[in-house]
Amino acid sequence: MRTRATPPPCTAPCVPPTCVPSAPSSPTPPAPWPSTFVCLEEACQSGPLMCCVCKEYGKHQGHKHAVLETEANQIRASILDMAHCIRTFTDEVSEYSRKLVGIVQQIEGGEQIVEDGVGMAHTEHVPGTAESARSCVRAYFADLHETLCRQEEMALSVVDAHVRERLIWLRQQQEDMTILLSQVSTACLHCEKTLQQDDCRVVLAKQEINCLLETLQKQQHQFTELADHIQLDAGIPVTFTKDNRVHIGPKMEIRVVTLGLDGAGKTTILFKLKQDEFMQPIPTIGFNVETVEYKNLKFTIWDVGGKHKLRPLWKHYYLNTQAVVFVIDSCHRDRLMEAHSELAKLLTEKELRDALLLIFANKQDVPGAVSVEEMTELLSLHKLCCGRSWHIQGCDARSGMGLHEGLDWLSRQLVAAGVLDVA
Repeated sequence: MRTRATPPPCTAPCVPPTCVPSAPSSPTPPAPWPSTFVCLEEACQSGPLMCCVCKEYGKHQGHKHAVLETEANQIRASILDMAHCIRTFTDEVSEYSRKLVGIVQQIEGGEQIVEDGVGMAHTEHVPGTAESARSCVRAYFADLHETLCRQEEMALSVVDAHVRERLIWLRQQQEDMTILLSQVSTACLHCEKTLQQDDCRVVLAKQEINCLLETLQKQQHQFTELADHIQLDAGIPVTFTKDNRVHIGPKMEIRVVTLGLDGAGKTTILFKLKQDEFMQPIPTIGFNVETVEYKNLKFTIWDVGGKHKLRPLWKHYYLNTQAVVFVIDSCHRDRLMEAHSELAKLLTEKELRDALLLIFANKQDVPGAVSVEEMTELLSLHKLCCGRSWHIQGCDARSGMGLHEGLDWLSRQLVAAGVLDVA
C-alpha cells in the first residue's frame, strides 16, 4: 500500500516573494511559500505572517488565524478611522487654543481699531476683565471706606455724648461737694463760736446745735452711700460689636432666650451659669430670668418652659432677642425629631432672623448619649441652619462642662475680635 509523502515543515521566513532580495551572482534559492494568513495569537504578534505550511505543520499549528487580505483591510479601516479621529482631535485642540488666545486677550484687554461717525479710523482702548475686576475691588473698598467713615463718626458721637454727660455729672458733683464743704465749714465755725460763749448761751443753743449735728449726720450718710456706689475712674471702657457699633461701659448687655423641650435641662444650665451650683430639675411653669456676667458681657437670659402647652408662648419672648440657646437632651433619641421640629419652627420666625443660635447638646456624660457629630447629622443642622450663625456645643449641666465654651462662642460672634478681655 502506497502512503502519501508529507512535505517537510517550512523553516523559511513567511514574507511575500517581493520582499526576498535577488542575488544574480549566486544560484536562485527556492522561493518560500507565499504568506496568505495572519496569526492572531498574542505570542506571535511580533511575526504574525504565515503560509499554509506554517499554519498546518509549523510553529503556528493550531493557532487562531485570519486571511491576510481581510486582516490588512481591517487594519486599513482602523488606520482611516484613526486618521479621522486625529483630524477631529487636531481641530478640537486648535479650537481650544484659539479660545485660550481669546480669553487671554479678554483678560488683558488692549487696543482695537474702530471707526467714528464720519468714517475715520482710530484706536480705542478696550478694558480687559482684569481691569474691570480691579475697578470692582476699588469701588467696593471705596464704599466700605465711606461706610467705615460713617460708622466712625457715629461711634465718635456716642463717645462724645458719653464724655459730655459724664463731665456734666462730675462738674455737678464738684459743685455739690463745694456746697457741702461750705455747709460743713459753716457748721464748724458755728460750733466753735458756741464753745466760746458763756454757759447760758451754750444751753440756749443746744437745740440748734442738735439740729445742725443731725443735718451733718444725714449729709455724711448720703456721702458715704454715694462714695460706695460710684467708682471715680477716669477710664472709658469701649467695646465694639461685630457690626462696628460702639458700647461704652464695663459690661455690654445681651438679651438671650433659652428654649427647648421639657426636661432638656434649660433651668439647670441657667442656674449653673448664674450660681455655679447644681439645681434639682423642676418643671418650669412660665419663665425664669437671670443675669449672667461673663468677661465684659452681661447676658440677660430668659428661661421659658418647654412643655407642649407652653410652647405657643415662646413667641412672646422673641422681641429684641440677640441670641437663642436651644437645649437638647442627648439621652432621648426618641425625642430628637420632636426637638428638630420645634427648632425648625424657631428658625422661621422673623423676629429671630438675625439672632445667633447656640445649641447645647446636654447630658453628654450619660452613657449612650447621642454625640455632637451624630446629632448634627440626625438633625441635618448644616441644611437647617444654612445662612445663619450657629454652633452646637456638647455639655453637662450638672458639672458645667461645655457651658463656658458655649458662652465663648456667643461672645466671639457678638463682639469684635480683640476686645473680649478689655474689662
